[in-house]
Amino acid sequence: MKKDQFMAAFQAIYDMEDLFQKAKDLFGTIPPEIQQAILEYHTNEATIQHCLRWGLTAAKEIREDWHTVVSRLGVEM
Repeated sequence: MKKDQFMAAFQAIYDMEDLFQKAKDLFGTIPPEIQQAILEYHTNEATIQHCLRWGLTAAKEIREDWHTVVSRLGVEM
């Protein structure tokens, strides 16, 4: 894999983290009563609240430990 591919992938993870944070912030602007109604309507384990929380957590952890995530991949210079 080429170095620019690694850099582009890292940037994509960084951008995803930013988008999850924006989505979480946007969801936070919804009144609590409506958030609860959404939660009660969508009783699946993968609710919006769940996806936002864990999507943000995953993107942050992957970004912070990027060197370990890609450590087994070879880099072509």
